[in-house]
Amino acid sequence: MNWSKVKITPLNLVVALCFIYAMYCLLGFEKSTSGVSNISKVIYTLVLALVLFLTDIIFRRFIDNNKWIWLIQGSFILLITIMMIIFQKV
Repeated sequence: MNWSKVKITPLNLVVALCFIYAMYCLLGFEKSTSGVSNISKVIYTLVLALVLFLTDIIFRRFIDNNKWIWLIQGSFILLITIMMIIFQKV
């Protein structure tokens, strides 16, 4: 494997955190107080990781500069986070 082709991007880090959270839920460390089962949390998290992984591939295909990838993906994550907070309040 050619390690010079490997790019660490913000969406890669978020996908890794999604997998860590899914394993956290699968191992039973997550205490469900909202009535949502751990299995549904795991499925939602894995679907989210898949969507973010595909989005990362699309970003990398169209943007070659590593600095621009970090800037655009960081803005994308910030926008999605703000939208999730707004939709939870409504």
